[in-house]
Amino acid sequence: MGSIENNDRDIFAITGLAPEVLAVGMAKYSRSQASIKETIAELTEEKSAEFHEKWVLGYGDASVADMAVVALACENVSILASKAIEDHRLASYQEKSTRYVSFERQPNPDGTMAPRRYYRPVPIMSSAHSVLYEEVNEKMFDAYNDLTELMQEYYQQKYPITADMTEKSYKAKLKARGLDVARYVLPASTLTNLGWITSARSLRRAIFKMKQNDLDEIRQIAHEVEEAATEPAHNPQAIKVEEFLKQGEQHENQEVRELMGKIRASINLQVKGAPTLIKHTDPTPYNRDARRRMQQLAIKYLGDLHVLADEPRVQYHPGQHLEIDLAATLLYEATHFSFGQIREVIENLSAPERQEIIEAATADRGDHDVVGRAFEIGGLIFDTLMDFGAFRDLQRHRICTQIHQPLTLEHGYEAPPAPMGLDEVGGLDIFETICQKVAAAYRILSADFPFEASYVLPLATKKRTLFFMNPRELTHMVELRSRSGGHLSYRYIVEEMYNQVKAVYPNLVKHICISDIDFEKDFYKR
Repeated sequence: MGSIENNDRDIFAITGLAPEVLAVGMAKYSRSQASIKETIAELTEEKSAEFHEKWVLGYGDASVADMAVVALACENVSILASKAIEDHRLASYQEKSTRYVSFERQPNPDGTMAPRRYYRPVPIMSSAHSVLYEEVNEKMFDAYNDLTELMQEYYQQKYPITADMTEKSYKAKLKARGLDVARYVLPASTLTNLGWITSARSLRRAIFKMKQNDLDEIRQIAHEVEEAATEPAHNPQAIKVEEFLKQGEQHENQEVRELMGKIRASINLQVKGAPTLIKHTDPTPYNRDARRRMQQLAIKYLGDLHVLADEPRVQYHPGQHLEIDLAATLLYEATHFSFGQIREVIENLSAPERQEIIEAATADRGDHDVVGRAFEIGGLIFDTLMDFGAFRDLQRHRICTQIHQPLTLEHGYEAPPAPMGLDEVGGLDIFETICQKVAAAYRILSADFPFEASYVLPLATKKRTLFFMNPRELTHMVELRSRSGGHLSYRYIVEEMYNQVKAVYPNLVKHICISDIDFEKDFYKR
């Protein structure tokens, strides 16, 4: 009887296939004795589409769609929209950094300056408020530019170059530190770029979710993402091959022309993403109706509450009663109140009243409707109130369950922490002045455009987010985000998470290697 020797092992990467073809190859691979090299050699896009129509869409074998990986670039989307795009757990994202890249206007080839790059929502720009909208955005970018220059000059004087540092490295550190402060006044309308790699299965869910968003920009992005995933993808290699083939097809030698024709017939230069798998993305009534019911129940049970002043940035809540925690979490998204306020009300409700809230979130759920993240309750609960800029970084911890409240002016602004030195150079006046102007504009805009008005809010705006996590994720978040290279704002957030859990469960966090926060000591550590 023959045996398989260790040197028969064969591990290799695969490339050059359309995502849907590779997904079928992997699916057939799991049901075959043959090597995948043999399996994929026989596949075509047409055969793959037939397979997906039958097994994925017909029989619901959705795991096959996990093997079709699509890479997308989303360029010139607002920062506000980027947070909706990135609010999907099973994906990888890389967004343009506010810490290393300036968002100030850039020069054109002719030497003139390009316009500021921010999103202009059609509803506002078609209204009498269009001038106000552009004026406040321009003023925010003026303040951004002023703070960038002011803070770099300040840091250069306070933290001179060291002997072991190059001039290029030193200037990069000064710029990064200056942008750390200036980003507080960047508007949520600022245009950014991001890369997005995900499976067809997760992408379909993301499109479904974004199509239900209140903002027209995000709904449009959902349709454009769907189109991008089903049409031929940008392929830089194909562009080079196409140029080569065109030259060969015009060659004076007929044999060369015929050879080019055979090459063209044997390769596919128009590779599509996942045209068969990205289907059934239209919203169903379930999510929309559930959200409406939660808003009505929030009015019914939380109507006597009001937003408290001077609330802490982090409030730790040990999980106590799953039913109470679930009902409170369901209402959290529909309000601006803290989790503690809501849970205190829920604790005093009767069992039938709590049941009403939970049933409102699940009523009329169809076969393909997924219950919301609120049902992932359990573990460590942190109710956070942080600046939108810090949220942009901590949102990246998508293994956590995150329950979001919308970005509004309900909780005011978060100034840069004192150690960053804004007040020492008079920059706090610039910050407070622009925040006052934004607040005045926001009140006018939100009266007519309650959703679109959020575009003018700066990254300094406080946003409330509920984090559910287990001790392993707490370890990862604290150890990563407390490091010296991180932004001071979120370093303080994870330090508070650590300290509040330590006060209740000291043995649970003994293993966590948290970094001490010392801005001056850490200035060059980036």
